[in-house]
Amino acid sequence: MPLPTSRSDQGGSTVWSLQRFLPNRRFHPSQGTWLALLMVAPALLMVVGIYLYPAILMLFFSMAEIDVATFSIKRLIGWQNYLAVITGPNFGPVMLRTIYFATVVALLTSLAAFPIALLLNQRFPGRGLVRVVVLLPWAIPPIVSGVMWGQIFHADFGLLNGILRLLGLPGEMIWLGDASLALHALILVEVWRSLPLAVLFLLAALQTLPESIYEAAAIDGAGSLQSFRYLTMPLMLPLFMPILSFTFVVAMKAFDTIFVLTRGGPAMGTTTLNFLVYQQAFQQTRFGQAAASAYLLCLVTVGVFALLAFLRWRLTLRNER
Repeated sequence: MPLPTSRSDQGGSTVWSLQRFLPNRRFHPSQGTWLALLMVAPALLMVVGIYLYPAILMLFFSMAEIDVATFSIKRLIGWQNYLAVITGPNFGPVMLRTIYFATVVALLTSLAAFPIALLLNQRFPGRGLVRVVVLLPWAIPPIVSGVMWGQIFHADFGLLNGILRLLGLPGEMIWLGDASLALHALILVEVWRSLPLAVLFLLAALQTLPESIYEAAAIDGAGSLQSFRYLTMPLMLPLFMPILSFTFVVAMKAFDTIFVLTRGGPAMGTTTLNFLVYQQAFQQTRFGQAAASAYLLCLVTVGVFALLAFLRWRLTLRNER
């Protein structure tokens, strides 16, 4: 069926127009829309000033030679800073150590948070007090918690060695003097710091599970273990991916704990990529390479985050089937 048209004669010529029959796609913002944009504008300007501008400036720094005296760009050198960082002797071990550190922190935090959330989801005397205690690591400033853990790991009068001596075991371990021990001590501290938020997230998810499905399962004769295995675990499994993503990103950016406890030592055994950025910028005054390392850290973090998002999407599709 042909489209309807309108005919108009102008100067002896015929103009066939479909405009009056097509929908008007022009956007005419209302007064409420302009008001909403005006209300959002301060926050948008703040985001641009705090995040976008430094990110763009750091991108130029990563591809430039920086004048240390004036902190300005001498000349653009392309990808030379990236090549210098990647081909450096410390980049490979530092990158692998960073990924290992963040992965272990994310996994241990998720595994430890789930049973705590299950416990707090039950009704028992003193549950409110226990919830407050679980939140304490989140409320303590990172520098303060680093100093506190430094006293716990102290070789001479630390709490950890004191407990070992009470148990009749050798209590002279230098926890922060060995690279492997120090790295895993930092992992323990980061898990302790990340645990409260993971517990709160899982606890909120547990409290949103419908009671009707558990009642139906109980009518069918399912016990507590069966309900946990066939109802709670499948429903909660996709929710672990956001926790893994968040704790992984936080662990990739760990700085305060490393700075207070080990300063990246011994022998760079606890230097992660984020701490390497600090060393390159403020100890070696290689600001261009520090900016390149920061962008490499961002790329790795985004890559792993995308992988976890893909896995969560696959799990969601599998549960919907």
